Amino acid sequence: MDQAERKRKLMIGGALLATLIAVVLVEEEETSTDIVETVQPVKTASTSRDRAKNQESSAELLDVGKLGQRKFNPLAGELFVSTTWAPKQPPVSFEQQAALAEQIKKATPPPAPTAPPLQFKYSGKAVTDDETWVFLSQSGENFITKIGGKINDKYRLDSINDSTIAVTYLPLNIKQTLTINNKIAGTFR
Repeated sequence: MDQAERKRKLMIGGALLATLIAVVLVEEEETSTDIVETVQPVKTASTSRDRAKNQESSAELLDVGKLGQRKFNPLAGELFVSTTWAPKQPPVSFEQQAALAEQIKKATPPPAPTAPPLQFKYSGKAVTDDETWVFLSQSGENFITKIGGKINDKYRLDSINDSTIAVTYLPLNIKQTLTINNKIAGTFR
């Protein structure tokens, strides 16, 4: 047996001995005193006069007249009643609501129209003598156009470079840019 194991066993044995001594001391301190009281049997009232005396003595202890005086709140039993600290707002008539709606319409201008997002996918381009032709697709339809050409009568191709295509949404005359991903598309020369 090595030194560490011997030390551990001595510590455990010492703790056990201390626990046993504490148990013995506690048991000696606890001296139980048995108190025995005799219980007198309850005498039942044999006569009506005795019964009346018993009722009078119990009436002195309990005032039955006070039982019906407590008033209960009808909402007390509802567990999920909504409670708010905000003051109640007066009801608003239909005419007041209509007038308020008109004021809001007049105060806020309608949002400016915007062009729909570009749904075109760049497929490639072909460069001939002086012209660059662009190949685009949209929901299964293919389009071939050059600078200044129209696509679907809604867009006009304005310019093209290596990374972007500039188009104009014709109904609102809004310029938009389509980014070219050269890894997907091809270039024909």
